[in-house]
Amino acid sequence: MKSLSRVDHAFGSHLVFNAASVDLPDRGVVALRGPNGCGKTTLLKLLGGVIAKSCTEITRWRKDFTAVYLDTEFLTLDYLTVEEHLAMVRPLTLPSEDGWRHLLTEEMMPIKVGDLSLGQRQRLVLTVALALKNVDVLLLDEPNNGLDQQASLAARKSILTVGKSRLVLVATHEENHWTDYDLVVRQNDAVELSPTGARR
Repeated sequence: MKSLSRVDHAFGSHLVFNAASVDLPDRGVVALRGPNGCGKTTLLKLLGGVIAKSCTEITRWRKDFTAVYLDTEFLTLDYLTVEEHLAMVRPLTLPSEDGWRHLLTEEMMPIKVGDLSLGQRQRLVLTVALALKNVDVLLLDEPNNGLDQQASLAARKSILTVGKSRLVLVATHEENHWTDYDLVVRQNDAVELSPTGARR
């Protein structure tokens, strides 16, 4: 299990997590669900090291597991073309013949990252994230945002495939329960994390 216990975090005087605990599986796709502001993205960024570690439990967890957080906002090398971006990260990814480039089109290759639409940026983020080697946990924030129906279905299929060999945490507002597990983030006086789904 890749579980967490007694996670504390606050932004100034605003308490986000207060001794929150959750059991996470070793592998599978887990959807983080809950209203805006309840802490879904904050949890992903804490686990991914984007937000400074706020408690010893997060420090311990990040020592035990290699976790990577990616979203469209962190795709900042706007002057590179898609092809150049893929070439840059190639040493960190599986061989392209493994089929991880299927979310991209040949028409996208010469386009600079800064000129991509939201959906195209999302396709590139997912392509890189799902192909990363030597990663225990993938942390994805609204990975289907900006994708059309066909691309969204392809992305879900790819995410579920990757979830067979590692843990994938997905923050989402989607009503469709397509993941292996649901994890509801509730906010009362503090944030409570509780598993609500089961492997399908």
